[in-house]
This record gives sequence, C-alpha cells and structure tokens, in this order.
Amino acid sequence: MERVSGCFSKQYQSSSEVSRYIAEDMQRFLNSQSVSNEMIEQVELCLVEVVNNAYEHAYQYSDELPIDFSCFFNSEDELVIEVSDYGKAMSQEEFSRAVQGEFIEPDPDDPETWTTSGRGFIIVVQLTDGLEYNSVGDKNTFKILKRANQ
Repeated sequence: MERVSGCFSKQYQSSSEVSRYIAEDMQRFLNSQSVSNEMIEQVELCLVEVVNNAYEHAYQYSDELPIDFSCFFNSEDELVIEVSDYGKAMSQEEFSRAVQGEFIEPDPDDPETWTTSGRGFIIVVQLTDGLEYNSVGDKNTFKILKRANQ
C-alpha cells in the first residue's frame, strides 16, 4: 500500500449529526491514503462510537461545542485517530471499566441483555489495536490506534 504522507485535522461543532460529518471527512482522507475499504469501515464504526460518546456524555447532548478530530499515520504505520472534547471528563477508572467489560450477546428471551449502553468501547477495543484516553486541563482525548497492514 503506497501512502501519501499527511494528516487530516479539523474542528467540528457538536450535534446529533456530527459523527456522520467527521466520518465522511475521515473516509475521504483515508481513501486518498490508499487504505482498504475494510479498514475504513472498521475505524468508521469506532470513530462514530467515540464521537457519539463525547456528544452524549461529555457534552450531555449540547450542540455547537467543539470536537477536535485528527487522523494520521505514525512512524510504525499505525493509523492514529484522535477525538477531543472540552466537556465533562471521564475518570481513568470509568474508562478502564468501559473497555474491560464483557460483550453480552442480546438474548431475545432475556430483556436484561437488550441494553445497548456500555457496548461501544468494547466493540472499539475488539476492532482496533489500541484505545487510549487522556484528560489534561479541560481537554479530553480518545486515541484510536489501528495497524495499517491488517
């Protein structure tokens, strides 16, 4: 895979549709970098989960607040996706619990398994090679890592 070096970075305004706008921009950038459609689909699912989490939890569904997005390849040829918000931070303990949870397959006969809350980060962890969270000052950043040679 021959790749043009570069980075895509942009600030968006939070809204119920913002994850779609960011995903479309990321898809265009990754297509220009000769990334496979399969990898794009996987990271798009992860991106949407992280952006929606920022909108729902950090901003509590408030519109027009900043969400920073960047996407680039590091020296190890890993795709690095960073999503930052300036809202309510998640503690490292909350983050650890969220990513270490167990995915429970919904059972049609057991309504307690129907909840969708709490599954997103588990899916992100399963589809990527790393998910990190850092909160410094008022900036909260999720970093997704995905090896490009997969």
